[in-house]
Amino acid sequence: MAKKRPSAAGGAEELDSKWRPRYWRGRIFKSRYSYKGRRARTRNWSVKIQRRGVRKTFALHSSHPARAAAEACRIYRRLVEVGWGGLEKPSGGESPLEPAYWEPRLIRREYSMREAAGGPRELSARIDHGELGHYFPLGTSAIPAAAKRAAEIYRTIATRGWKVANRRFARELTVALRWIERPLVWSYTTIHTRAEPRAPDEPAPGLAGAAVRVAVVEPEPAVRRALAWCVGGLEGFHCGLAGAEPEALAGRLPGSGVRLVLVNRSLASRPGVSWPELLERRTPGVAWVPYSVFEDSDELFRTTPGGIGIYHLHRTPAARLLEPIAALAGARVSAPDVAGAAWRYFKGAFSWPPAVASPFPAATHLTRREHEVLTLLARGHAYKDIADRLRLSIHTVHEHVRNSFEKLGVHNRTEAAVKFLQK
Repeated sequence: MAKKRPSAAGGAEELDSKWRPRYWRGRIFKSRYSYKGRRARTRNWSVKIQRRGVRKTFALHSSHPARAAAEACRIYRRLVEVGWGGLEKPSGGESPLEPAYWEPRLIRREYSMREAAGGPRELSARIDHGELGHYFPLGTSAIPAAAKRAAEIYRTIATRGWKVANRRFARELTVALRWIERPLVWSYTTIHTRAEPRAPDEPAPGLAGAAVRVAVVEPEPAVRRALAWCVGGLEGFHCGLAGAEPEALAGRLPGSGVRLVLVNRSLASRPGVSWPELLERRTPGVAWVPYSVFEDSDELFRTTPGGIGIYHLHRTPAARLLEPIAALAGARVSAPDVAGAAWRYFKGAFSWPPAVASPFPAATHLTRREHEVLTLLARGHAYKDIADRLRLSIHTVHEHVRNSFEKLGVHNRTEAAVKFLQK
């Protein structure tokens, strides 16, 4: 039986399922390709659409399933309206080079490096091109200006490449400071890269007097400037050095007064080198705190290492980047001081009794027992360990987990931890 095109007065029951994004959610896919002998998948989704005997594959702009499905739905709707010939000619708003395309795609991120003072948060946009994608803060809460900015960023990426765009525009990234590895204890924050031109190693503003002097070792200039700026804005801390290579910066440490070094964990000039461990031996007394940079907090949670009995990930605002060691502000600290302060800061999290109701608003509709189970699950405990601690059967623990997943609208323990802890 032929399907009718939906009409405005037809009601929901008459709508063709293909006109709904949820129809396309199960039909989008990621293409596979070979690179240097290895099989990989594209970052963004694709979809195959067939109509009137013609079938074509469309590369979608988003790596997010829901947005990709909505985009596939829009392509199908336009195909029905204008046919295959008209589809090749984008109308206003259909091209990412035009501001109208971005207006319905603007979002307000829950966490931002720049907090609004009593007004609406600035708008952001997720921009994907090729196999890469990032969230870009657009510097305004006005929709027309934000859409114009998003189109400008996309045009730069499409015509001049990501490298040029990363120098010109601020990106949103997540930085995780790895204070303790076992148990795994990290703090993480959202930063915006600083794209304005500055001297490469210029320290951020701050008072050098009675402050803990900090150095930042980061290969990407825009990220290095953002971290140095964050440190410079902290009371009792001062960014005295910044550089791209740990070995070169280590030679500048003697006589600099630097007592704390933040170093990107991915840096290594030869395989098997652990710069924090190597440089601790070269510069005794200086605390080296490794950090990792992620596309966003979702990626942080997905890539958190497994196999550790207990872990705790704690969000801090960018304005309080070094909150776990804030008690040391203005002191002449040593490596043991930094480790001790971080441990004392996080110690309360490990002693939080499961019976206490969770303070996180996303979980207020859970029962007390579901709170208890999710609290331990979010800290990395296995089901058997949770059952032993709460004196429950494993079957009962599974029941509580399943009920919690349904209430939170998630499908696995990683998503549950993210939602439960409100990222």
